[in-house]
Amino acid sequence: MAQAEVTISGDRRLYARKSSGLVRTIGVFGAMVFGVHCISLSSSGLIPYSWVAGVWPGSSIIGVLTVAMILCLFHAYTYAAIGATMPRSAADYTLASRTLNAPLAFAASWTLVIFSAMVAGALIAWIPSSALPTLMQTMGIVLNNQGFLNFATWSQSSTGIIVIGTICTIITFLTMILPTRTILRILEVGFFLGLLAWAVIYFQLGTAPADAFPAAWDKFMGDGSYAGRIELAKQYGMVINPNVAVMTLAGLIMGFWIFYGYYIPTFFAGEVKQADTTLIAGSWSSLIVTWAIFVVGAILLQRLVPLEWIAAESYLSQSDYEGLTMPWIIFYAAILRPSFPLLLIVLVGWVYTLINLAQTYFFYCSRIIFAWSFDRLIPEKVCYIHPKLHSPIVAIAIITIIAEIGVIDAALGGVMGAQLNFVFFAVCTQLVPVTAMTLFPYRRPDLFENASAFVRRKIGNVPVVTIVGAITLAYLLWMIIASFAFPAVGGRIGVGTLGTLAAFIISGLIVFYAARAYRLKKEGIDLNWTFQSIPPV
Repeated sequence: MAQAEVTISGDRRLYARKSSGLVRTIGVFGAMVFGVHCISLSSSGLIPYSWVAGVWPGSSIIGVLTVAMILCLFHAYTYAAIGATMPRSAADYTLASRTLNAPLAFAASWTLVIFSAMVAGALIAWIPSSALPTLMQTMGIVLNNQGFLNFATWSQSSTGIIVIGTICTIITFLTMILPTRTILRILEVGFFLGLLAWAVIYFQLGTAPADAFPAAWDKFMGDGSYAGRIELAKQYGMVINPNVAVMTLAGLIMGFWIFYGYYIPTFFAGEVKQADTTLIAGSWSSLIVTWAIFVVGAILLQRLVPLEWIAAESYLSQSDYEGLTMPWIIFYAAILRPSFPLLLIVLVGWVYTLINLAQTYFFYCSRIIFAWSFDRLIPEKVCYIHPKLHSPIVAIAIITIIAEIGVIDAALGGVMGAQLNFVFFAVCTQLVPVTAMTLFPYRRPDLFENASAFVRRKIGNVPVVTIVGAITLAYLLWMIIASFAFPAVGGRIGVGTLGTLAAFIISGLIVFYAARAYRLKKEGIDLNWTFQSIPPV
């Protein structure tokens, strides 16, 4: 990078400093671990059986997971290409702002980060509101321990959510300001703990006799409970839909939420080794690993329980039914092999990996706002790098504050961090960088010809990134359409949701133009100059 690209004259700087100050320490395994944790072996590990089955009764869990995973592979390729093209923090924002439109790229990135940070808080709140109660109820029912049941009740109260959620938020902040190598070790421990928890679940499901489940269910949930579950669900409105093709297509947005996170290393491509190979290998492997884990769970569960029954229990948990429902694969496994040591392993693995999930959100959000600060769109202090920890501690602190707001919002029944709404916002904001990547060979042929071999691949005369980018755009557009066409999938996107999205996009545009006006008036620099060059590494 020539000095002229960093400064105009004298002290008038385009960028906060001559180099980012971040260290490239993340290899293929590290990128895969980040992706797996952002997908989440614990959070997403419950969804196929407890939610997907009941939203679309009769639809194949394995089918929804598989179709979604295949299309996510195209999406992952596009984002890997983005990171390989701009191997810097917030590669998607950096590419779009230099290729398509800087104000729109910033506004989309601004919206994504705010909602990601809010969702990070909602996910932390999910630990005391759902995960711990599920685990404690499982242990309380299986071990006949009232203390566990009482803790489950307190944990999901507003007080419990705020207390436990705040503790987890502080833990997440303290671990995220550590050096990246240390963060990787923490995440790697969680990866293996998550695998161990799933190995326990496999053991419990796989070693049980094929006809053992009905008696095990009745033992803990009441005589006759198993046999009457399907009819009970039908009484509350469950309809088995034979149109599997439509349900599978409608379920794609659910699949995207389940697998959301495999591509996040693109957001911190400036800390990834050999981005052109690491990003694609890391994202694809995290997708395939989590898909395989969830599918094996479905196969083992369906060996014991018909899909229709799984759908009924899932449906009842989402209906007006006031009785006890336990549509959790960890509960299904536990009643087959009641054992405190096995339950404890799952408990530790589940809670640890849920904190890992929040850590990945903190990490990628902090790197995106670091990039804004490095471009001097927000105060330069935000991109401060601690000299010993080599982490952007100010950026992480900002994300922590937003996440804590998300915790409190979730505890009080708010919807700002609603994860289904977040998926809709994420899909909408991704239209900008994906369009930029699709058009990149034609909008910036100079950069395209100097990009890595991975980015420059062609089929005939057409760049692969354009072909795959177009497929990804079609996938994103379908998920937006599905949000309205299938309200149960999209979380009933309404005027309020669209208004909120518009408000944040507009606020991002205001911040951009306000920063541009400020720099021009105070320093004589037009920020448009910044977006005509590539940030230093």
